Amino acid sequence: MNKRLTVLMFFMCIGFTAIAQKNINNYKYVIIPLKYEFLDENNQYRLNTLTRYLFKQRGFEALFDEEEFPEELNKDRCKALFANVEKAKGGLFTTKVEITLKDCFGKELFRTETGSSREKDFQKAYTEAIKKAFSSLDLIDYEYQPLEEKVEKEESVIESAVDINEVETKTEEVEASTEVVEVKAQTTNTTLYAQEKSYGYQVVDATPKVVMQLFKTSAVDVFIVKDRNAIVYKEDGFWYYSENDGELKEPKTLDIKF
Repeated sequence: MNKRLTVLMFFMCIGFTAIAQKNINNYKYVIIPLKYEFLDENNQYRLNTLTRYLFKQRGFEALFDEEEFPEELNKDRCKALFANVEKAKGGLFTTKVEITLKDCFGKELFRTETGSSREKDFQKAYTEAIKKAFSSLDLIDYEYQPLEEKVEKEESVIESAVDINEVETKTEEVEASTEVVEVKAQTTNTTLYAQEKSYGYQVVDATPKVVMQLFKTSAVDVFIVKDRNAIVYKEDGFWYYSENDGELKEPKTLDIKF
């Protein structure tokens, strides 16, 4: 039995010019994990604290991924870069690391040259290697420059109560015989269900119909929404839908069961 749902639908017709490509100077914040994958403990050898200090020294507003964020960053995680220290392959008696910076979609924007050390003590070796790797950032001469977005748009917003079965449109098939409901911006308290796929998740309603597809990123609990300038992310135990088509919109709370 088909279930009729009253939903708030936003249909948008948008034309826009290209948005300038971002580089690391367009980011004010950098988020650093409290634990690196090649180590066993949080802030082991105080390397995460060292990384934050070195980013702050170069002008970034550096934050740990588990601390409280500024309000503008809570609303849009894409305002931050995500840093990581990776252990590189080295010689028998050499410790080597590289530092990466990625955007909220997991795209790598910068990777340092390999920093190395021949110290035998692990703390001294990693500390020296990280400091040497950071010298690559000095060549960039980082200075925060807010990105100017040039957008020309015409937006039509229609609010109506509709049968969910009447807003089905066909999109590019991810799997054979899968029909996708294209919902441009859904603001509903209806419970949604995430079904795991190779690319991430497909999100369905109770019908069940697919309402969106979520692609994995390197960031924890952050997903790219297929065919939209939007992400879905988790914060303080709640899931949010955040869209940015040249103008950041207020995040919307989603009830998704994973």
